[in-house]
Amino acid sequence: MQLNREHTSFGRHETFPLRFGWLPKSLLALGDSPELFEHPESAMRRLGVGRNMVNAIHYWLRVCGLVSFEDKPARITALGTALLGPEADPYLEDDATLWIIHWLIASNAELATGFFWFFNRFAAPRFTEADALSALSDFAAAELRLNRAATTLKSDISTLLRLYAAVPGRTDEHLDALLAPLGLIEADPEGGYRSPRAPRPFLPLVALEFAIAQRFAAEPDQPALSVRGLLYAEGDWAAPGAVFRLNEDGLMRHLDELLAAYPGRYELRDTAGLHQLYWLERDKRPEPLAVLNRYYR
Repeated sequence: MQLNREHTSFGRHETFPLRFGWLPKSLLALGDSPELFEHPESAMRRLGVGRNMVNAIHYWLRVCGLVSFEDKPARITALGTALLGPEADPYLEDDATLWIIHWLIASNAELATGFFWFFNRFAAPRFTEADALSALSDFAAAELRLNRAATTLKSDISTLLRLYAAVPGRTDEHLDALLAPLGLIEADPEGGYRSPRAPRPFLPLVALEFAIAQRFAAEPDQPALSVRGLLYAEGDWAAPGAVFRLNEDGLMRHLDELLAAYPGRYELRDTAGLHQLYWLERDKRPEPLAVLNRYYR
């Protein structure tokens, strides 16, 4: 969730965007065979994909934090169960789940650095693929002090655009553009793409609440988060407002909705000229998984 310049990665997805059935099908398969990804041939047969796609699925499961491969055999995490478990949304039917998956990808600065950069640092409301590639190259060289091959960075940009943007005339939309329904990146009729900040009234409250809970949980000693920090990525933290492409009015409207839904839990205050969101239940820290369990169950 916070950018660490010593731990970044690009192009680990084998140029395959996350596809619709990959996460539910993989969790179901891992529930039966936790060692599935230790045997690529078995994974290919069980998941019905080629070897490179098996590697891509492995990558996306890690990026979303749904499966831990640190120990053998792999295990479905508490997050994986809370989001896509049998009592949650096992078939990816709820629009809120897509928004939460988007947050998990775009806030993962370590495993999906290019995606984190795009949503938290790249602010151009209109751009071409070449514009984004040039800006990502500058970011990698100037801020990360990395010399990444242009082909690697280009694969991140092209994969991101295929995941988020439905392009008229492309025949593989049903496979690639899983997150296009969110409307965060759209093909520009005049050429290139658009990704403006907007009020986004259809953003599910649970997605914003989950993102804010993760931010509070990442800094357990902080009683408040600045509204500006929630709107813009400051101090290398992922910002819900930036990730969800909210403008200031949209963020404030959603925060008001959050306060109305949970009176006594959150409060907006102006302290020394700083607009902040406070967590009021000091004896109980925000629990992101509790947000999901309450919503899905």
